[in-house]
Amino acid sequence: EITITVGTGTPIHDIQCPDDLEEAAIGYCYETTMVGEIVSTSGIVTHVIPLGHSNEKNFFLQQSGAETCGGIYIYDYDINPNVGDEVTITGTVGEWDAVTQLNNITSADVNNSVECISPLTINTGDLGIGCTIEGEYLEGMLVRVENVTVIGFDEFDNVEIDDGSGITLLDDHYFDGEWPDISIGDEFSSIAGVVSYYFDFKIYPRNAADFNNDNDDCCPCPLGDLNCDDKWNILDI
Repeated sequence: EITITVGTGTPIHDIQCPDDLEEAAIGYCYETTMVGEIVSTSGIVTHVIPLGHSNEKNFFLQQSGAETCGGIYIYDYDINPNVGDEVTITGTVGEWDAVTQLNNITSADVNNSVECISPLTINTGDLGIGCTIEGEYLEGMLVRVENVTVIGFDEFDNVEIDDGSGITLLDDHYFDGEWPDISIGDEFSSIAGVVSYYFDFKIYPRNAADFNNDNDDCCPCPLGDLNCDDKWNILDI
């Protein structure tokens, strides 16, 4: 049995967006001023990077109930949680290409299947393209955009989508499964994913269930189908 103490440590919000948050040096986006500090925090797992990826088993952790600055990337290969698990963790605050993370993990307690975080509905223009404070507020969080149209692809083959409020980008870097065949003019009733930064803020869909899932269901896959590919195989272990 795992016991977790609730309400202690530093909230993810305060790590991601401290009061003295400022845009970093040229070439980087906003970075937390807490880099190098050892902190304890807790949250709900929203995505685990799939096996076979260079960062497999790293994961995104989100503060329950937060609408801004509530997500963070956990750089660790040993904890190996599942989506919906609550993790209480101690590690060192870091930045990697302007993505706030916890690394050098010294302790982690996992409480299995506590909660499932529903995506925060935003407009594509809220996230936009490039480095903005609005994007920083969403970094690491699970979000959803609705009624979007594919309007193009950028020079790195990121998918450009727009709901009428402005363009933002989709990236397949953390996707678990076979990326869908997407063409200019395609329309989606909704797309969900975690927000991260690599030269631009982007939405990173987690698996096939993040496309056209209009039921506000944060765990839409059949029981045991962890990567939502409608198959039960070694990829679900």
